[in-house]
Amino acid sequence: MKSLFIRGILVNMLKKTLTSTFIIFLSFQTFCEVKELTILHTNDLHAHLFPRIAPWINESRKIGGFANLATLVKQEKQSNPSTILIDAGDYFSGPYISTLTEGEAVIKSMNYLGIDAACIGNHEFDHGWDNMLEQIKQAEFPILNGNIFYEGTDKLVWDNPYIIIEREGLRIGIIGLHGKFAFYDTTNVKMTEGIEARDEEEYLRKYIKELEPITDLIILSVHQGMPARQSSIGLTDVERNLYKDILLAQNVPGVDVIVTGHAHQGTDRALVSNGTIIVSTNATSTELGKLQIKYDTDKQRIVSHSNQLITIYDDEVEDDADMLMEITYWQKEVDRIASIPVASSTKKLVRAYGKESNMGNLFTDAIAAFDERIDIAVMNSGGLRQDIDLGEITKGDLISAFPFPNTIVMTKLQGFQLKKIFDHAAGMTNGILQVSQNGKYSFSPKNKVIEIWIKGELINDNQDYWVAAPNFVTQGGDGYSEFQNSIEYIDSGVLIIDQVENYLKERKLYEPKYEGRVQVIE
Repeated sequence: MKSLFIRGILVNMLKKTLTSTFIIFLSFQTFCEVKELTILHTNDLHAHLFPRIAPWINESRKIGGFANLATLVKQEKQSNPSTILIDAGDYFSGPYISTLTEGEAVIKSMNYLGIDAACIGNHEFDHGWDNMLEQIKQAEFPILNGNIFYEGTDKLVWDNPYIIIEREGLRIGIIGLHGKFAFYDTTNVKMTEGIEARDEEEYLRKYIKELEPITDLIILSVHQGMPARQSSIGLTDVERNLYKDILLAQNVPGVDVIVTGHAHQGTDRALVSNGTIIVSTNATSTELGKLQIKYDTDKQRIVSHSNQLITIYDDEVEDDADMLMEITYWQKEVDRIASIPVASSTKKLVRAYGKESNMGNLFTDAIAAFDERIDIAVMNSGGLRQDIDLGEITKGDLISAFPFPNTIVMTKLQGFQLKKIFDHAAGMTNGILQVSQNGKYSFSPKNKVIEIWIKGELINDNQDYWVAAPNFVTQGGDGYSEFQNSIEYIDSGVLIIDQVENYLKERKLYEPKYEGRVQVIE
């Protein structure tokens, strides 16, 4: 009897212990749950609605396109409900479909991508801020910006600085900003008259303070980057290209994830700065970024993460039917203009950023032919956005190559001023100036200009020269501030793309050449 009594006591004690343990376990499960979130990310789509050959990725297989991208996003969201898609701006300006519709075709197509939030990029302003507002009002997804104001006021141009969404019980605050430097460095002054960008750090602090008490995670979608790195292709210096984002994270704690754009720099491995995860893709719809995080609700922080860049091969993905219908409609709408033949080329016209390009030669020669007073024409390499195949050149080809409404500006500068301009160009790593046939220059790998020749003679510091360039450059774009100190300044009002078209029409058959206009001295 005594043994039975003792056994009963022991059984009861064991039951209580197990019950307590179970309660503690449940409590731990309740309050220390690790939740998973997938953040799909894109940036700098630049109106690449259709797949194309991207030779730096693959010389024979087509890459990208919105219909393929839409399919991948849908698949990810269907397989995992805890998935969001964030875009970091610059959806306008690329192939002619964007320019001819002033961005409308792009926005209406993006409505089928399943975007949960996007910020505004500098190229959304290419047809004026009023047009930008008109187009983004048609978006069926949240577009965010919290630091671009009507000049001299406290009124946001687009009054939607952040949103809060929920996934699997996680409250996620998403902020949208535009880097102040990138705004003034890469927008056309004429297209942004009356509005201003303010310090992104100041406003990021403000919105973090508002969001921290009511969210678990804070994500920043931001468009910013290094000078003249907007069109970098194939670069591996990730930390350098995304330095602005690294610095932002260092200066402003409290952001869990930064999805960034503008540098066109992919992050195969996510960067981490001051506890903030930074991700980006190589742009132009060639990739879909996929950041997976684990969030500890007890520690209230991300405890692990992994990132990958998914190359979008056209032959591996089935087109999304709704998206394909939308982009095909817009393609037909613009083809009436885009398909107009202009001339023919005996060779492929190729752009380049750190050396002479035969496309740069075409555009600068066309600009130089505009007025007999012009001594030399120059053009920023980053303004040229797409190669043109040999054979027939259409109006659409030209617009895709140069999708901006830039005008020809003639400036009178002294030789020493022109030297400053070329020194700046040489120091831009991959953004050197293309020059017309009557000009030539050389520089060293240390980014120092050695010689500048104009019309067969070395430049004279004290001589006046008429220099023609796109108005984007002469207004200080890409950091070319010396143009603003010109002796005379004449904006012709003539669109560069129209001048190039007329130049080609006069020749009918164009023969692209490399003539040693830009020389790198080892």
